[in-house]
Amino acid sequence: MEAQIEDIKLKEIFTNSKVIALVGASANKEKTSHIVMRHLLEFGFEVIPVNPGAAGQEILGQMTVKNLSEIKKPIDIVDIFRPSAEAEKVVEDAINYNPKTIWLQLGITSENGDKFAKSINANYVQDSCIKTEYERIMKK
Repeated sequence: MEAQIEDIKLKEIFTNSKVIALVGASANKEKTSHIVMRHLLEFGFEVIPVNPGAAGQEILGQMTVKNLSEIKKPIDIVDIFRPSAEAEKVVEDAINYNPKTIWLQLGITSENGDKFAKSINANYVQDSCIKTEYERIMKK
């Protein structure tokens, strides 16, 4: 199971990505997905929150969509904040939108996620915090 990407590839991902679909976004300021989303916005990314329960509401000033199919622009990164038990289904769905990168947050893994990502030539990262990695790679 391939999970980690070399630093040079991470820098390329961050440099060439603009739109991040954040699956599992939360309006709760205490939730990790909210904190990470705030930082991604501060880093200059366009972040589209995905949460069926909050669809039509704003999270950090961004309109929340029900699912990835509602996003009508190319997605560079699908960042997944869902339990590992649900992550593989989200990854499988994400490949329909041809993102450049599929990212499973810290503590989240998918047994077949890398295979799905490879099927569309997407980068795949799991069990890793996108905020932490961005700061480590881009703030050097």
